[in-house]
Amino acid sequence: MADVIQPLMLDYAVTDADSHFDHALVNVSGELVQYPIHNTVISGRTIRKYVFLNDTEVVGKQILGASLMDDQGRTLANQALNVIKNDRGFLIGFEFTIKLEVRTGV
Repeated sequence: MADVIQPLMLDYAVTDADSHFDHALVNVSGELVQYPIHNTVISGRTIRKYVFLNDTEVVGKQILGASLMDDQGRTLANQALNVIKNDRGFLIGFEFTIKLEVRTGV
């Protein structure tokens, strides 16, 4: 059977998914702190979002998790963490692989 979904449709799905991420909320010792998305890497059908914590005020605090949010403050992805922030920067990465499936005969 020929491929129903064409590469252009997958490109649209990746672009659309990427467009919804706006910022991150990071749980720093129980307090939610907003951070910008530091970097985005799109490679084929994979989207990688990075959030960078360079703040000196969070040194020694526990990083309990991070969430990627849309521009209306709705949660799009969560990642549990449990690390103590040291005096260097801390990079949190999220990776999404976009796949579409077509079922025929339904």
